[in-house]
Amino acid sequence: MDTNMTFRMDSDVKAEMVAICAKLGMTTSTAFNIFANAFVRAKGMPFAVTIQEPDALVSKESMLADTDQLLADFASDYKRMAE
Repeated sequence: MDTNMTFRMDSDVKAEMVAICAKLGMTTSTAFNIFANAFVRAKGMPFAVTIQEPDALVSKESMLADTDQLLADFASDYKRMAE
């Protein structure tokens, strides 16, 4: 037996979801059913729920040092292959 569910969500998120579902050839109802079935199979969230830390900033000096090392490695490999 089918049942209905009602809940609230941000209207912008809903609009994006509708658009993505349309591109995938499905309805939002189908997407929610896929999620619900995955949730039941996993007995919880079917994906990790984590707090994402912002990426660490890399200094210009660090990037240049990495680049220098890559170029040195490349030059060494190129010289070895030319021998």
